[in-house]
Amino acid sequence: MAQLFSYWHSVRYHGGKLLVFLLSSGFLYGQLQPPVEKISPDVRTIQNAVNEVVGTPIPGGGVLQVAKGAYLEGYGIVVSLEMAFAPPVNPFSPQKTPEEIRTTAAQQLKDVQQKLTNVLKQKVAQLESVGPAESVSVVLNILNTNPAYLPDMPSQIIFSVKKQDTARVSLRQYK
Repeated sequence: MAQLFSYWHSVRYHGGKLLVFLLSSGFLYGQLQPPVEKISPDVRTIQNAVNEVVGTPIPGGGVLQVAKGAYLEGYGIVVSLEMAFAPPVNPFSPQKTPEEIRTTAAQQLKDVQQKLTNVLKQKVAQLESVGPAESVSVVLNILNTNPAYLPDMPSQIIFSVKKQDTARVSLRQYK
C-alpha cells in the first residue's frame, strides 16, 4: 500500500514538469499555426502567380478552372487548377494532323511545367505563413481533349517544394 502512494507522489511531482514540457513543446519547435492574417495573403500570392503563368491564352485550350488555394495545417499551401492543352478535334475546326497536335501539346506542357517550377522557386521563400518544414504544392489537372492523339498525356501533375529547399521542386505525373 505504501508503494502505491509513493508512485502517485512521484507522478504528481514529475507530472507537473511533464505537463509544462508538453504544453511548451509546440511553441519551442515552431508547431503553432500561423495567424489567418498571414495565411490569406500568402495563399492569394501563390494563386495569383500561378494564374499569371498559366493564364496566358493558349490557342484552342487554356485554363478551365483558375487556381484555387488552401492552407493545410502541418503541410502548407496547396493550389489546384485545371487546363486543356488542345481543343477537341471536330469536323468544324481547322484540321491538324495528329503529329501537329502531339507536338503542340507537348511543347505547351513543357512550357507550363517550366514556368510553374520557376514561380515556386521564386515565391515560396517569401511566404510568411509557411514554416521551414512545410511545403507548397500546385496540383495541375489536365483535361485530355484528344486521347486518341495524346495517349501519353498525364491527367495530373503535382509540383511540390519545401520552403527550406526552394531550389528543388519535385514533379509527379499521373496518367
